[in-house]
Amino acid sequence: MTLEELTRHTSPYLLCWIDLAIAPRHLSVPYDLKKIKRLTGKDFPVPHSEYTQKKLAYLQNFLTSGKGDWALLGEMTGLQVLEFPRRTPPGIIEDFSFLPRLTHLKHLDLQYTGFKDCSLLTGLNELKQLSLPARKKLLHPEVLDTLSGCTICTDESFYQDDSFPSYKVLPVQEVPTLPPDGFAIRFLKYGSVTCTDQEITKDVVEKLVRLVRKGQIHSLCLALDVCGEENFFTMDIEDNWAAPIYNIWNEDGEAVCFQPVNDKYDSVEEDAPVEIGGQSPVPKRFALDDLSLAAECVLYFAKTGRLYPAVPWAEFS
Repeated sequence: MTLEELTRHTSPYLLCWIDLAIAPRHLSVPYDLKKIKRLTGKDFPVPHSEYTQKKLAYLQNFLTSGKGDWALLGEMTGLQVLEFPRRTPPGIIEDFSFLPRLTHLKHLDLQYTGFKDCSLLTGLNELKQLSLPARKKLLHPEVLDTLSGCTICTDESFYQDDSFPSYKVLPVQEVPTLPPDGFAIRFLKYGSVTCTDQEITKDVVEKLVRLVRKGQIHSLCLALDVCGEENFFTMDIEDNWAAPIYNIWNEDGEAVCFQPVNDKYDSVEEDAPVEIGGQSPVPKRFALDDLSLAAECVLYFAKTGRLYPAVPWAEFS
């Protein structure tokens, strides 16, 4: 079988990954696949990077849709390190049937993928390090006990239902008509943009709302004081998820914060892809998976200095 035949239906993500990992060399014959020993997270392709735009411009529609399979990994029998990174697009790989062929693997990281079936790990006796999704998501976890000499890490949730802090929920209310002009906030910051008082115009806020709706910024801060330190509303955005949080101090000088309640999730044991401040895990229970709704929260707070009433908010004190 030729290299072209082998790669015809392969995921473009994998083709990019291989190309980046072996640069400046290139694949020329199928046997080259067996020489590859490492596919690590640092080489995993970013879908819309300059590299993929130039190198695989004709495959951008596939990169966007995530089409293609990963069976080619089964030909890479010399692999010793296979490490899917945190930025692995959700759902991009679902079939892991290639794993039993990779008997020389020493380091395997599937933590940020949808891997479930541990029976596929049977016979990978050279493994020294193994990272997987949360144990409760795995099938046939008893196989892990047969991997002697292997350090196993599972991605257990940061929060647990039985020990999570108590909170009360502010119920949904009718949304009043917003005033046509004027803003309650005196401080606005996102990326390299910082505005205060009269600099906060309709054009500035509308642009921010558009960026949030399209997921084109990673964080923002709105505040009711000019320094951005009192009664401030922040939002972190990642992978079409938003984590808004409103911080205030009550009359007793105690910190109080509010986070949205996502009724799709009853448990706090499933983390959202986005993190507060880029480092604190947030459960899907208290994050928004609708960026249009997140944009409405931003606009309403900018106009009124209050939380968007169409969303239930959890109050933590």
